[in-house]
Amino acid sequence: MLKEAEITSQLQHPNIVKFVRMIETDTRLLLVMEWVKGGQLMQMIEKKKQERKPFTDEEAATIMRSLLSAVAYIHSKDIIHRDMKPGKN
Repeated sequence: MLKEAEITSQLQHPNIVKFVRMIETDTRLLLVMEWVKGGQLMQMIEKKKQERKPFTDEEAATIMRSLLSAVAYIHSKDIIHRDMKPGKN
């Protein structure tokens, strides 16, 4: 977890949630990240499902461009993200 905090604190990209600080207690290590308006991608997907409205081609393309830009950035830093998913679970 310490290594993840160190790596995350060094990333500066518009499509990557920013690291704010780390808090260490007797029993936990907490990473404080910036708040992102709009929530996670999974929340957007669930909302679209509930509304029975698929993503438009433009929306899907924007999401994919953002994701691929972030992945290209971390790869340029020799970092590989091995657990990409639209939500936190």
